[in-house]
Amino acid sequence: MKKIFSFFVCIFICTTVFTQKDYPVPKKTTTRLFYIQHSKNHNTYVYDAKMEGEFVNIQNPIDEYRIVYTEGGEKKPLNKIQKQFAYGMVTKSIAPNLIEMHLVASSKLKFYLIHNPNEKPRVYVTINNCKLYLDSIFVELEENTSSIKAKAKYVLFSGKDFTSGKNVTQKLIVE
Repeated sequence: MKKIFSFFVCIFICTTVFTQKDYPVPKKTTTRLFYIQHSKNHNTYVYDAKMEGEFVNIQNPIDEYRIVYTEGGEKKPLNKIQKQFAYGMVTKSIAPNLIEMHLVASSKLKFYLIHNPNEKPRVYVTINNCKLYLDSIFVELEENTSSIKAKAKYVLFSGKDFTSGKNVTQKLIVE
């Protein structure tokens, strides 16, 4: 009985779609990998692939910036604190057309940038044993946390299932 219950819980988590009300969605581009939003405001942290012709720039593969919706949707670079302590991306080429990445805020969670010349670059991640091509991340921050010492309650990873291509959202509880 426990196995059946666990199976249905896993299916529920893998297929339930979580949404954020009234959050802007950045305009899609051919190089868009994914974006991050959080519950404190609508500003969005965007990750695009840096291309050299038809290939991802191996030495500097990510264009990371923010869209400041609180200032009319202006595109700005990450500031020094954001880049060094939260939203900056650390990258390492591990095979042809495969780059391992992680946010500076957590080296535990690995993202993988893959690029085949006939397809657009994509990032995949594995959450709750579900491998998905990532479109967006939403971080629900705890109440009463400052922007400097922000603490997450949970994180939602949305994208397409790696195998089936179906829309999927995974919820990761932060402990």
